[in-house]
Amino acid sequence: MSEIDKFVRLFAVPEFVVPHLSLFLSEREMILVARLNGEKCSVSKIVLRMNSNFEDVQDLLDACYNKHLVHREEVDGDYIYYGADFYELLDYICKFDENYHLIDKDLRRTLDKWCYRVYRERMDSYLGSLLEGETVDRAPETFLMIEDLDQVLESVKDIRLVPCNCRKLASHCVKPTETCLSFNDSITDRTFGRSLSKEEAGELVRAAHKKGLMHQVNSDWRTKGPTYICNCCSCCCYPLRLAQEKGTKGVFPIIQFMVQRDDAKCSHCGACAKRCNFRAFYIGEAGTVVKGKNRRKVELDLNKCWGCGICKEACPTKAISMTQIIAIG
Repeated sequence: MSEIDKFVRLFAVPEFVVPHLSLFLSEREMILVARLNGEKCSVSKIVLRMNSNFEDVQDLLDACYNKHLVHREEVDGDYIYYGADFYELLDYICKFDENYHLIDKDLRRTLDKWCYRVYRERMDSYLGSLLEGETVDRAPETFLMIEDLDQVLESVKDIRLVPCNCRKLASHCVKPTETCLSFNDSITDRTFGRSLSKEEAGELVRAAHKKGLMHQVNSDWRTKGPTYICNCCSCCCYPLRLAQEKGTKGVFPIIQFMVQRDDAKCSHCGACAKRCNFRAFYIGEAGTVVKGKNRRKVELDLNKCWGCGICKEACPTKAISMTQIIAIG
């Protein structure tokens, strides 16, 4: 078995990617992972296996660690390294490699399908535990109302902006991609992105809101502090795609609010229908007359509402409000 073949096996590279490996990493990076051989190794051991000097190997390890080709742990004051996998590498590349968008569209489409499938498989156990009411290691998402944004931002110290991996991979819409915020202890030495002030973060989320993006936050943010805000669309967002596929609305994500409409105020302009990610609002077949003008009625199917709240500000007549149905924390 060649070292490249060994790398493909150890790094869990999907078969369709093998002819395109040079788009994602160098031969030397592949050889490093192959020579780690699925083991946890010290730098001195890796120096021997790479038949190189310490400085060159350390530089290679640092670059590969940043790129999510390898992971590391601190043991007795020293680092030991071990291989990651292609799924983790792809997450880094789609967000931070400026040439990712130049990859052939068909290949990127296949990468998205593959990545979503792996994500779905890795979420099976977590979703199963949530559905069974078992204790999980992290709280599921919930939708954040835009009026609660300032409270979230006031409770955090450090804010980091990173690209949305879901929209970078899926590209099902043209909504902004520089939209994901990490906070405080969730920011690591491999979060990258750029730091924002609270004012900058607030402006970014409100701009995303105007673009029709929903806001998700960890559901225990009031008691344990916020760890992230993701500004999401239902067509690209992996968690929302999975929730729609698996029918986990209410558990993953947790639904705290439900829309209400004052029919007497509704002008049936259709602004809410254009904003709704889940087709809870839609243009019906029946007609109506508003201020002497014939219009088709905008219907509301409450069963399809996910309580994200982005329809509320879109309504010019203030006919829409959000009612809390469950309190968390």
